[in-house]
Amino acid sequence: MIDVVKEIRNALRVQYPEAQYDVYTESIEQGFAEPCFAIHQMTADITPYPNHRTEIVQHFDVRFFPAGERPREQCRAVAGTLAFLLRQLASLRGTNLSWEITDDVLHFFVSYRQFVREIPPEYLMEILQLETGIDTETEG
Repeated sequence: MIDVVKEIRNALRVQYPEAQYDVYTESIEQGFAEPCFAIHQMTADITPYPNHRTEIVQHFDVRFFPAGERPREQCRAVAGTLAFLLRQLASLRGTNLSWEITDDVLHFFVSYRQFVREIPPEYLMEILQLETGIDTETEG
């Protein structure tokens, strides 16, 4: 299964250098420095399919905390960038993209869908026997 949080973090790192923007993936530390991002997985929908396949749709809130003056303007600019950045990650395509600014913090919502296949324990590899040899008989 693809680690979606890692893919989002990597995309943010490419666009926003680590020296200028921290990216939090678990919890935000008390006294964190702005500007920064926080990736928050909200929910996941799991739907079983035939043939041991399962669809997993993960819903994320990528939050941006601006620094300095005009925070709403900064949030709108970052939202425009995230709309293209998070739409296509290295391995996944984002859907249901939307954003809102609440208390001068950007909340960028995106969902990622992936199918995973469960390999039942009874599907073990069989024994393969192979015989090789050299034909020493030559025609003359």
